[in-house]
Amino acid sequence: MRGGRLAAVVGGIAVLVSLAGCTGATASPAPGRSTTKAPATAVALPPAIPNSPKLHRDVAMNSCDAARGGWAAGGRIVNTSSRGRDYTITVLFTSAKATAIGIGKTKVHVGAGTNRDWKIRAKFAPASPTLCVLSGVA
Repeated sequence: MRGGRLAAVVGGIAVLVSLAGCTGATASPAPGRSTTKAPATAVALPPAIPNSPKLHRDVAMNSCDAARGGWAAGGRIVNTSSRGRDYTITVLFTSAKATAIGIGKTKVHVGAGTNRDWKIRAKFAPASPTLCVLSGVA
């Protein structure tokens, strides 16, 4: 009986460790490194970031790179519906410790059954490394 309890405790710890750090958001490590040495400065976030899981599936983030004065993220939207849609995409730029240091948003119209590239640039002092999180698609 004692061995069964030990196995249950070890199994429970393994589950908790595997779940640590999960956010449900898509994060992409930045290919380049920032030269900023100072600690990342947090940015004020809106009270809510609009997100539709159904529309989120239409959007992919393919790039997360340094840009003049900040950082940029980009990707592709594939609209498989039979009507055109406006997509509002929000990206959080974070430090490795998940501190939001920048935020960007764009609105893109994609015709029915077509695809289109998107790009967001945000000005802020990047961290090393800076990560991009596709936070909302509405």
